[in-house]
Amino acid sequence: MRVRPGGGVCAAVLLAAVSVTSCTADERSDEARAFEEALRPLGEAKSFRMVGEFRGPDGSRTGFDARLDGHGACAGTVGDAESRLIGERVWTRWADSALPEAVSRLAGDEETPELDPVADPAQDGRWTAVRLLRGSYMVTTLPGEVPESEGIAPVCRTGSLLADAATGAGDVVSGPVTVRDGERLRPLSRTAGPVTVRVYVPERGGPKARLGDHRVEAEYRVEGGRSFSVRFSDLGEPVTVHRPDGEQTVASGDVMAVLRKGGA
Repeated sequence: MRVRPGGGVCAAVLLAAVSVTSCTADERSDEARAFEEALRPLGEAKSFRMVGEFRGPDGSRTGFDARLDGHGACAGTVGDAESRLIGERVWTRWADSALPEAVSRLAGDEETPELDPVADPAQDGRWTAVRLLRGSYMVTTLPGEVPESEGIAPVCRTGSLLADAATGAGDVVSGPVTVRDGERLRPLSRTAGPVTVRVYVPERGGPKARLGDHRVEAEYRVEGGRSFSVRFSDLGEPVTVHRPDGEQTVASGDVMAVLRKGGA
């Protein structure tokens, strides 16, 4: 609740372990101004690098290292795979040693089953899928049939959302100070529906992130879904993403068809 002219009071939104917000003449709290200032360099930079991990609803953790070109394309690694996003298509290629686990995730297995290298391909869909994917890029037209088929796309799109988060609506609240890499930081969070965006700024003074300088540390959480912890760097550095022309590819639909057939 906000009391309009006459009262001049800004009521804080109270969440667990957050501090009371303070008002400014333009009706934005100091926290909101710091939050927006911390994320604004991402929107100005357009292109940047993002390194971190995302957690699935089941608690699984996957690391990533991606570079966004500022035009919707990006490329990098996610887990043990190299992946790139251009438009609505994603190309993903796993290391040979990571294929059994990758195929298991595509199939929705809770655990990675043992693959029999001499099994009849017609009777073992997972082994057939591994053979299809070995040395090939799996090409997915978004949205993927299963989230695991979308490669680096969720990471890239989260980066773009965070770059635009400075202009979002909603109150910003400050949490307890935390120490990271020897620096005392305070988290500033803005929640809109099921999504929470959190950035970390120095305990004292304004955000130090500037175009081409320092880094931005942020989190993106969806209630009941994935969460992303990200460090942004190389703000404004040029990024070029190419299609893997001339490389061997296989459609994700063909891989999923093999898995469905093998699981029947």
